[in-house]
Amino acid sequence: MPFPDKVLVDDEHVLLHTRPHARRMTRPVLVLFAASAAAGVAGGLVTRAKLDGAASGWWALGIVLVWAQLVAWFTLRPWVRLRATHLVVTDLRIMFRSGVLRRRGIDIPLRRINSVQYHQRIADRLLRSGVLTVESAGDDPLDFPDVPQVAAVHALLVDALDDAEADGYPSRAE
Repeated sequence: MPFPDKVLVDDEHVLLHTRPHARRMTRPVLVLFAASAAAGVAGGLVTRAKLDGAASGWWALGIVLVWAQLVAWFTLRPWVRLRATHLVVTDLRIMFRSGVLRRRGIDIPLRRINSVQYHQRIADRLLRSGVLTVESAGDDPLDFPDVPQVAAVHALLVDALDDAEADGYPSRAE
């Protein structure tokens, strides 16, 4: 899904649009499997308990409601947050947007960026993800965690910074 053009200024082009790495969904998916297994076991126990029809129905309804709440809170909510988080690199700026009900956004013009770094642990290297750190003039460094293909994103940003400098923006060292 492309980033909406309504947030771009005239003659601004998207170079990269990405979301956090899918590994953020590992724990929520494990919770989904565990909750489903527990609901299945609980449903089997209710069936074997030889309860009368009404009591058995109420227990089954309670199991389904608890399962639905667990899945909604621990699986669906993280998935919606993941889908609502965007890291966008254009030829003029870096944009970071996150949040569902309470949106948060950061824009960093390329001409204000002093340095771009990335960090990877061993697990990050295996999954080809990592933390992208952007240091801009006068601000604390910003970390963007779980960036997929972080080395390629780093190279793209460095290339975009060089292009922005060649297009007449002041040098980052100034």
